[in-house]
Amino acid sequence: MTKFIAIISGKGGVGKTTTILNLGSALMKRGKKVILLDANFMTPNLSLHLGVPSPKSHLNDFLKKKKSLNEVIHIHHSGLNFIPSSISYQDFKKTNPENLSEVFEHLENLADFVLVDSPAGLGHELIHILKNTDETIVIVNPNLSSLVDALKAIELAQENNNIISGIVLNMTNKGKHELHKKDVEETLGHPIVANVQLDKKIRKALYQQVPSYYLSPRSRSSKEYDKLAKHLLHE
Repeated sequence: MTKFIAIISGKGGVGKTTTILNLGSALMKRGKKVILLDANFMTPNLSLHLGVPSPKSHLNDFLKKKKSLNEVIHIHHSGLNFIPSSISYQDFKKTNPENLSEVFEHLENLADFVLVDSPAGLGHELIHILKNTDETIVIVNPNLSSLVDALKAIELAQENNNIISGIVLNMTNKGKHELHKKDVEETLGHPIVANVQLDKKIRKALYQQVPSYYLSPRSRSSKEYDKLAKHLLHE
């Protein structure tokens, strides 16, 4: 049975897409079939991170019944399967997020994990994602504004019957001039399962348009993504 996991934050720019890419790679290493779904219609970044700025087929096409599911699933040379959303503003205006349930129905049993890149904020797009996912991973940066937005995102996920699988504390700087891990866990009420420090390997991978886990599987950040994968697999 496919496990659908939403990656959320409440705030933009905290590293949701980077997390999805590297978590997907870590799960693949363990023999799991993974599909990455970019359900962020307003500001999609998944295909950009993978070197496909203008995909010929995308989730918007599927939802408008112009393409089949197989036609919108792309394979990156790292081995990741992904479904991009269109970067076109016109496609964004013509796409109804209420139709998202259809893609989730079609993805059932096609993979062990479907990781969903969610939009920032707490709008109706995110609500439709949460209605169709089982679990949620919350990405938070070690600052107060990110923490407050993450708390609201958690409450929204719980209202939509999502299990909070854990917190990823992202872009940390060895505790310097930032919120401490204990404070984040106490405020959010859930454990931090991965603490990803600022890592030059991630920046290098972004430039080369590959997951940093694929480029540098033994790096400090990749070890944290391994922890996250093991946590989801209950290892």
